[in-house]
Amino acid sequence: MNLREVAQRRGPFVSLCIDASHDTEDAEDQRKLRWRSIRERLAAQQAPETALALLDEAVAETRPGQGRAGRVLIADSDRVLVDHLLPEPPTREITRVSPLPYLLPLIEEQSREVPHVIAVVDRIGCDLYGVDEDENLIEEAAQGTAHPVHKVHHGGGWAHRSMHRRVEETVRRNVDEAAAAVRNLADRINAQIIVLVGEVGARSALAKALESPTARIVEVEAGARAAGADSAALEAQVQQAVRTQARQRQRQVVEQLTTARGRADGMAVEGVPETVSALLAANADTLLIDAETIGDRAVELDPELLRGITEADWINDSAQQPCIYRADEALPVVTLLQGGSIVPVEGAVVPEEGVATLLRHR
Repeated sequence: MNLREVAQRRGPFVSLCIDASHDTEDAEDQRKLRWRSIRERLAAQQAPETALALLDEAVAETRPGQGRAGRVLIADSDRVLVDHLLPEPPTREITRVSPLPYLLPLIEEQSREVPHVIAVVDRIGCDLYGVDEDENLIEEAAQGTAHPVHKVHHGGGWAHRSMHRRVEETVRRNVDEAAAAVRNLADRINAQIIVLVGEVGARSALAKALESPTARIVEVEAGARAAGADSAALEAQVQQAVRTQARQRQRQVVEQLTTARGRADGMAVEGVPETVSALLAANADTLLIDAETIGDRAVELDPELLRGITEADWINDSAQQPCIYRADEALPVVTLLQGGSIVPVEGAVVPEEGVATLLRHR
């Protein structure tokens, strides 16, 4: 279930960001003790028993990995909506029972990734792997004509030259077919980066054939279509390329905020009240947020806004009574309901009160 689908659900929600490490001899016993303690805290917060039962089942059924890890779990009374492993335990465990889901830990993890396509290519075709914004994996293959794809290196006169032309035409056709398949997958998942892997010649030819105006194209040395290729080296290089692209996107968003700061006609606002105003007007394109700085600030919102209804629809309805919500829960939920995006920020670029919004229009 993607984040927008979670935001559309009705609470109460149980939201967890917990240590899921399994790196000691007594790790299984420790895991059970940790869950027992967490469950008691949730019960004390009046978590619905149905949600606790669903989480009991999720925790019991999932085989723990090895080493240090974290885990994000979000459940309502009907189902476990999110169950996501993190590469490291959280610095601070979070256990919440709330009218809204707490999405920031998962958003922070997803911000290190961008939708991407991996094309493992040779002269015959390519294997395609796409990862969309919700980290769903899509696998496809583009298989061209198998023969002839290798030039012979001996004499042969006219027949030899003809064979060379046939080889070149076959390889070109295979590359064109692979490029069309890559473009199609990249368009479907809005890929920001296309990573090309495999034979140097086929890889370079595919890069020239693609010329994607929307996605950055990167070639990496590790990996091949043949069985036995070094998958660990390939994964490391792909991960580096994807995370570099994710950091570039974050820098671009921060630069937009920096440019707009201090300008009356700037396309951004900072602070909790200003961000709420932008959301009320359905004018929030991108939410920049730092969980540490925003802390436990609260916002007053009409519940109708959390169903995707803007201020203009309910402002004259005296029956509506605003409610108090945690800002770190409500602002991301409303942004997602309105089709906006969320970029976590930290360090020197953190905006006033830990939150800012790039606007859709002035």
